[in-house]
Amino acid sequence: MQQQSISARFEPGSVVAGRYEIRSIIGRGGMGQVFLAHDSMTAQDVALKTLHGKYAANHDAVARFVREVTLARRLDHPGIVKLHETHNWNGALFYSMEYVQGKTLRRWLNEQKRLDFGSAVRVLCLVADALEHAHAITIHRDLSPENIMVLSDGSVRLLDFGLAKLDDKFKGMTMVGANLGKIMYMAPEQELDAAGVDHRADLYSLGIIFFELLVGRTPLPGRKIRDFRPDLPRETDSFLSKALARNPDDRFCSAREFRAALLGLYKLRNESGALASPVRGDEFSAGARPNFFVRSSAFFRRLLRAG
Repeated sequence: MQQQSISARFEPGSVVAGRYEIRSIIGRGGMGQVFLAHDSMTAQDVALKTLHGKYAANHDAVARFVREVTLARRLDHPGIVKLHETHNWNGALFYSMEYVQGKTLRRWLNEQKRLDFGSAVRVLCLVADALEHAHAITIHRDLSPENIMVLSDGSVRLLDFGLAKLDDKFKGMTMVGANLGKIMYMAPEQELDAAGVDHRADLYSLGIIFFELLVGRTPLPGRKIRDFRPDLPRETDSFLSKALARNPDDRFCSAREFRAALLGLYKLRNESGALASPVRGDEFSAGARPNFFVRSSAFFRRLLRAG
């Protein structure tokens, strides 16, 4: 009931906290809802993410949420959505963040069914680059195609840093609308001790996503990726064996190492001549500009030279 009353205050046309005019609802999830709003103080459109009333009613949860978002605000990378401010407005807990227009990786994958090798590598190299920056400060712990946004220029944005920690701490509270499907991206050690994981849990999630982008589904026990995609380099199986190792000590030690190995796979396939068209310009939408990865292509070329 409390969440319903909070949601009612974010109806289109209402003004929140004296400055945010709600335009529309743009997303729903286990943690709450996301609204497009116009910030009269900055004259910019922003996204507002509300938190379920179960958190707003718990003082410890509110304090932890503010600490986690404060930490996430330190992240300054073009591949990470920028968080602006936290608010506790008349019992409604929410934060404002950069508004970006694009598609979640989940929506893109649903439309494409599976991605070509070049597109999957390039997207995850951009994600890994953002994680390399983030891991000096925090851990995501909730990576999935729903939390990766792909823009029409080919750049990416990671969403929801810090929010997984909130649920880890207060997992005894009622999980209203939680997306239990995300457990398939969770590292084995995170299921046992969510509070004790390190950055290698994020790398496990990246491995799951890589498999899913190329096959169209998450891994099956005992099945290798080349059982589904024999066109991929033989080394792809060993890459995923390392990325998805149950023991974190057997995984890639950093996002940089993960990215370098991914680039190595790309080079192997490119040199074999199997990558005639690494990225097609029509993959994002019919109305996209001719080169899907306009902005990120120069960055990707630099990675290839450096790798």
